Amino acid sequence: MTQATAPLAQPPVPAPPVKAPGLVDTLRSEWTKLRSLRSTPITLVVTAVLVIGLSALITWAAYGAPTHGKRVLTDPVGIIQAGWGFGLLALAVLGVLVMTNEYSSGMITSTFLATPKRLRVLVAKAAVFSVAMVVVGEVMSFVNFFLGHLVISGFPQFVDPSLGDKNVLRAVIGMGLDAALAGLMGLALGTLLRNAAGAIAVTVGIVFVEPIVALFLPSSIEDPLNEYWPTQAGGQLEEVTRQPHALTAWWGTGDLVLFILVLLFAAGFALAKRDA
Repeated sequence: MTQATAPLAQPPVPAPPVKAPGLVDTLRSEWTKLRSLRSTPITLVVTAVLVIGLSALITWAAYGAPTHGKRVLTDPVGIIQAGWGFGLLALAVLGVLVMTNEYSSGMITSTFLATPKRLRVLVAKAAVFSVAMVVVGEVMSFVNFFLGHLVISGFPQFVDPSLGDKNVLRAVIGMGLDAALAGLMGLALGTLLRNAAGAIAVTVGIVFVEPIVALFLPSSIEDPLNEYWPTQAGGQLEEVTRQPHALTAWWGTGDLVLFILVLLFAAGFALAKRDA
């Protein structure tokens, strides 16, 4: 009687090597997270209401008032863009939440496990967010301008600004660019502080508190402070006429960009050195 032989044990099949995520993979991941973040559509809707609705209302009130201020005659584009002050703050808050929500939910741990190179995560997040905010900001800026243009056209006794006028197109495009820069500043502060309330408080201080404090300072301090303060200097890109004691539009924008790059560098350094 023939004895059956036991089958030979098969060697274990090695698991396929896990490919480390590249920059494109990280960009896709950050785009997915930005789209799925609950605060993204809410903040964008609030921003649109603030920018477009409030600007149109202020324009109608300014031109329909019995006594018209000097700005109606000298800076109609500034009136059309009046709602952008709160809009910029809303986009800066969105930038804060894009990073701090990952910390508050604990998702940041999974993010760094998937992509151990933390600086790559920050670069991808900043790139995706910046592109998205440029598109959103430019769409809102042009819609806002044309709606304001339509409101002013109902008051034929006033000059109606057009995109062909000197520096008007630059101001409209610049408003959208400033929107993206405001959001990027919020993202940098959110990364640096990792706390939504703290980062939003610092953002409000940078955008709103400095101009108020400067009013109580001697002109010898107020003028240079306002001239080089990043958000004040960057705001010259939105102005049709250069303001007194102010940098030119592009030098002012460079001032703001340099400030944001410093914040991002500090955020990247902190991100690489500390625990998640």
